[in-house]
Amino acid sequence: MSSFAGNISHREPRHASFLSFAKPLDCNYIHQLNSSEKCNFVKTTESCRENVFYFDYTYFLFCTIGEEDRWQFDLGIALLVFILLIFFTVLATTADQFFCPVLAVIAKTFRISESVAGVTILAFGNGSPDLFTAINNPHSDTELMFGELLGAGMFVIGVVAGTILIIRPFQLNSAAIVRDVIFFIFSVAWISGCAFDQRFSLSDAIVVVVIYVVYLIVVVIDFFVLKHRFQEAESQLSLTGEIPDSDSYYNELRGEAEMVIRSPTVGSELDISKTRISVFQNVHQRRPPRNHYLFIDFLEHISPIDRAEWNGSTWFCRMLTILKAPVMFVLLLIIPIMDYTAERHGWTKLLNILHWLTLPMVTLGVSGSFFDTVLNCPAWAWLLICSSSLMTVLFCTSRTDRPPRYHLAYALLAFVGSIQVIYVVAQEVVCLLVTLGLVLKLSKSMLGLSVLAWGNSIGDLFSNITLANRGYGKMAFAACLGGPLFNLCLGLGITMILKASAAVDNVAFSREGALGENCEWFLVQLLYTLLFVLLLSDFQGRQSTGVVLITIYVIFFLFCLLGELEVIHPFGTDHYDEYV
Repeated sequence: MSSFAGNISHREPRHASFLSFAKPLDCNYIHQLNSSEKCNFVKTTESCRENVFYFDYTYFLFCTIGEEDRWQFDLGIALLVFILLIFFTVLATTADQFFCPVLAVIAKTFRISESVAGVTILAFGNGSPDLFTAINNPHSDTELMFGELLGAGMFVIGVVAGTILIIRPFQLNSAAIVRDVIFFIFSVAWISGCAFDQRFSLSDAIVVVVIYVVYLIVVVIDFFVLKHRFQEAESQLSLTGEIPDSDSYYNELRGEAEMVIRSPTVGSELDISKTRISVFQNVHQRRPPRNHYLFIDFLEHISPIDRAEWNGSTWFCRMLTILKAPVMFVLLLIIPIMDYTAERHGWTKLLNILHWLTLPMVTLGVSGSFFDTVLNCPAWAWLLICSSSLMTVLFCTSRTDRPPRYHLAYALLAFVGSIQVIYVVAQEVVCLLVTLGLVLKLSKSMLGLSVLAWGNSIGDLFSNITLANRGYGKMAFAACLGGPLFNLCLGLGITMILKASAAVDNVAFSREGALGENCEWFLVQLLYTLLFVLLLSDFQGRQSTGVVLITIYVIFFLFCLLGELEVIHPFGTDHYDEYV
């Protein structure tokens, strides 16, 4: 350790991890061992197995391959990077083809606006897997949790929101942005004050959860007020006999109060009534048989390669299509497409009926309940009986040429299936990134705010950017604020409630780590900068605003990286010269 770092002293033990990561029970201790000892250390050390979901990448790297042959070890790292790219392909395909279209359908069905859908449905969809994981592991390291949640907030607001504004600039709702930023700043300030002395009481944790509950109440009240204003404007135009589409004030309120379905190619507004006419255009004509072209329709829609897109693609796009074809084929088998912009809204009779078997089977496998017994019968057998009965009813009550009346129920099925795939793949991404972070010798604080934050935000990244590309920029940008706030308040709040409840004095020990305060300071500064820049531009979401957000995140990451390398001092340490 350099003499510069030797002068560092810490005011509290909560920052000790900044300089010492060679603890016997810490997996980072592996770097102090000989190559021949590392495999046995991985097998016997619990902290090396904490981040294992389905596959143990650390065991694969240090035991299956081993570090004795450096060439093979480097090849193993390259293989993990390639697997990471495959995971990214799965996430991007799931978000583009399944998750984003069904979000628009759900928002349209419940008649909520893009902004409300972003801070509720999309925030819950992206954040609920992380929330459930945190609740199931209430005794996990708080240093990792603080770094992960705060670092994820920095990444989503800085990089994802910035990218959205660069891709598709649009006019933001000033009242909604001010509301979200104020609640976010207050929640970070409260958490920072509570965790400063490493003591998080039960009442402090309850307040964190209450902040989010109050936030949701305010969001709902704002939406109903906006709806009321829109209905009043609509009534006034109907009395005067004016054409609504010609009134700018009415169009502005309509854009804020209603969900408008847009074409996925150009992001333009799509008239749902026209699509319904095309779907049901043969109602008054002679109908074909109920199962007309049943198997041909199935084969056309189960194909992972669209012939029209293939014919109009370049050779590079065709190569990408071939590479992701296996992924697309598996996704088509387990997740139904629910899209108002697609032919028959995505309905494919035989394939959609099959989804009631494939998706529940996958759910049982993911939850680990596939071979659980209920009344001396395995769960998969009960599911097979129930799914077969339901599939028979659906087959007898549906047609191939148009969707059935209950087709809207597939929106729930598509939403659950998409979230499940995103959750499983994102968890594997996190485990893989943790292994790569171990190879790079990252400390817990740096691991949390970088690798874990990126891994847990990967679903937000692909979902929100895909929504922006489809023209739903308001929903995507709202989710960039609502999603991290959801994870921070509920993930941290509920975890601390469980920790404090288990303590004798109802006070939980909480350590932010050496880089935890960096995240808090930079996150508050990022939110203030976002609000200030938008105020100067009259809440026009410009590309320059996106560049500012990304630049701040890059500065934040460089600051933390320099602190990790002991070039500079993080906010979370005190420094003075020691005189002997």
